[in-house]
Amino acid sequence: MFIAIIYIYFDLPQQFKQASVQHYFISSNDGLSSPSLINPNNTVTLKLQRYNVSSYVDSICPEGIDVVWLWVNGSDPGFRKEFEKNGKKGGEGRYRDYNTLQYSIRSVYNFAPFIKHYFIVTMGQTPSFLNTSQFKWNEYTIRIVDHKEIFPNIKDLPVFNSNSLEVSLHNIKNLSSCFLYLNDDMLLGKELKPEHFINSNGKLKVYHNSWKAPDTNRMVKNIWHRSVGNSNELINKHFGKIKTIKHPYVSHHCYFFKRDILKQMEDTWPEQYKETRRHKFREGNDLAIPFMHGAFVVESDQGFYVKESNYYYGSFTSSRRSNTKLMNNIQKKQPQCICINDALEKSSLAVIHKETAILNSFLETYYPYPSPFEKYIQFN
Repeated sequence: MFIAIIYIYFDLPQQFKQASVQHYFISSNDGLSSPSLINPNNTVTLKLQRYNVSSYVDSICPEGIDVVWLWVNGSDPGFRKEFEKNGKKGGEGRYRDYNTLQYSIRSVYNFAPFIKHYFIVTMGQTPSFLNTSQFKWNEYTIRIVDHKEIFPNIKDLPVFNSNSLEVSLHNIKNLSSCFLYLNDDMLLGKELKPEHFINSNGKLKVYHNSWKAPDTNRMVKNIWHRSVGNSNELINKHFGKIKTIKHPYVSHHCYFFKRDILKQMEDTWPEQYKETRRHKFREGNDLAIPFMHGAFVVESDQGFYVKESNYYYGSFTSSRRSNTKLMNNIQKKQPQCICINDALEKSSLAVIHKETAILNSFLETYYPYPSPFEKYIQFN
């Protein structure tokens, strides 16, 4: 068992100046379960934040902007039983919960106050840090969405494939017409405004990296790259493009989706959607929804590509030096969006415990102020 006492003494952005917080105690028996306040007398005071969006953002997103996370606790015995029952072993890195969801939620609450409604898509699980008796605070709400709610045919369940879930996100009940989509290892590094995704002409900005599809070398080696390459071919065929036209990979960070576009995509490729939903694990002919949404937006003249800037993607490994460099880079650069990939797959349990404890201490320092949905938090 480890106990870390973290004191926060650094300057914060202006929007946090009115908040006050006492020290936190992080306690865990295995180093993997979510840290939480173990002193229920600790109190956080945080005023309701306001943000006025531009009129052109309102015209594109009249219902506001929500946020959706995919999350799973791969260490849960029930999950492991279903996972192995369906013919798989291993995969701990892809499904391990190492507490980043708690800080991802904090990052949205503190850095994107215009987002009021939170949805966590999961397989019958609830994150341990959530206060299940407080899923609403002022204008803010959070809701656990079971896979059964978003799958048209529940016989396709269970699935352990993020591609299968991403083709179903637009089926979430009461989800707004625009939403931010995050994996549980994606966080905001500084203040985010909706204008980051929408320009003054109402066009969507589609952020991309330097890779382009199809990348035949990567497709040979990796299922995910094959799905991107195959998705690129579908886009080209639908929009009357040459088969080999390359579209850039969208940035693997914070995705901005429009629900009506996702629905239009399913209407365009209904059979491919059905097939992807049936895939319990990743397959090369899966639809790659973030990539396809971006390409669809651009090809239908609803947006344009923008080279990513001040986004940060890093892998957390068994190397203390590498992990220290990653955390220092985040602290120094304060990226707009962050993705911390779990690359501890082949590490010993002892190393995983130590490195994730260090990561959690860093995240607790970077995101000291909790969301209103955490246990032991009382808001005024």
